[in-house]
Amino acid sequence: MEDVDAQGIVYYANYLRFFERGRSELLEGLGVPMERAADPDCRLVIYEIRVKYRRPALLGDMIEVATSVERMSEYRLTFRQQVRRRGETGPLVKGEVDIVAIGPDGAVKELPPFFDAI
Repeated sequence: MEDVDAQGIVYYANYLRFFERGRSELLEGLGVPMERAADPDCRLVIYEIRVKYRRPALLGDMIEVATSVERMSEYRLTFRQQVRRRGETGPLVKGEVDIVAIGPDGAVKELPPFFDAI
């Protein structure tokens, strides 16, 4: 109920939360320990997000988030994500989320070794 506005349409910013869950589940499925992803010496942070809203999800819709990841460089991962209504193939919302690693000083650094397989 908290995901929708007064018109029964999923609030646009909530898709970013759905994307976050999709990324976390994908990384856990790939064996990336989430506590290591929060290491203060090498934190993973959002660098850029691109979102296309095609159709709204509505109150009562069952949705799923499809997520894939590609290593773009030694410093950046790009997650490609789609929110779909369960049972449908076309996306409601598509997004790309770029993640980088930063050190304690906030400077970008190489991704940790547990991403070598990506």
